[in-house]
Amino acid sequence: MSSLGSPSPFFLAGKKKAYVVERSLRFNDGDNPYLNKTFSGAGNTKIFTISFWFKMGLIPSSASMNIIGSGANNQNDFMIGFSFDNSRSTYIHALARNSGSTVVHVSTNRRFRDPSAWYHAVISVDTTQSTSSDRIKIYINGSQETSLSNSTYPSQNTDLRFNSANAHYIGTTRDDQTSTNNFDGYMAEINFVDGLPYDPSYFGETDSTTGQWNPKKYTGSYGTNGFYLNFSDNSATTATTLGKDSSGNGNNFTPN
Repeated sequence: MSSLGSPSPFFLAGKKKAYVVERSLRFNDGDNPYLNKTFSGAGNTKIFTISFWFKMGLIPSSASMNIIGSGANNQNDFMIGFSFDNSRSTYIHALARNSGSTVVHVSTNRRFRDPSAWYHAVISVDTTQSTSSDRIKIYINGSQETSLSNSTYPSQNTDLRFNSANAHYIGTTRDDQTSTNNFDGYMAEINFVDGLPYDPSYFGETDSTTGQWNPKKYTGSYGTNGFYLNFSDNSATTATTLGKDSSGNGNNFTPN
């Protein structure tokens, strides 16, 4: 893995002074790359928000491609990734299993076919909500994905494996997949908020001139296990440099 020093023009559109994302992290799936972290204790496993920007290095042609997750195996896990279909395109999904039972499977009908484009994804989780479809929400470039190919939502107050005592991964999803189906592409501005179910307006905004969705600096609370990875220190590939958490919580991730 290596950091890139040049900001993407995607983050510089519009007339007003934009929030500049200075670095991204490149994941080359041939190297089986990932970052991992095990928290000292579980946080809120019912309510949390994951926000990240990504650019795909390739379009999977025969298998899934994993982005972020937590768990030991496919019996107990939480994952965000891409799945391949026969139209040679991919869709993003959130999938969770507890004791072998699928408790979450939410997949977009939106296909991702452009490896030259940057996308922003927000997965907002609040299993305490009374309406099932409010318990898992996927947003892409500021808009909620309501056209879904799968829509299995968790029962009210379900505890998920993310933000738990399991190992957490970026670039893959669980313990038994650290050498398979890794993400290939770039990631930037990874925010994880423990205990709050946010929409994309906390992490991005629409340019009033171009209509383009652009990043903005998140300024809210992170909660106990929250973290912010901006990959600003590429002086070494360690947990205190490349994997450093810039939220102030010290939840650094180890690069592999």
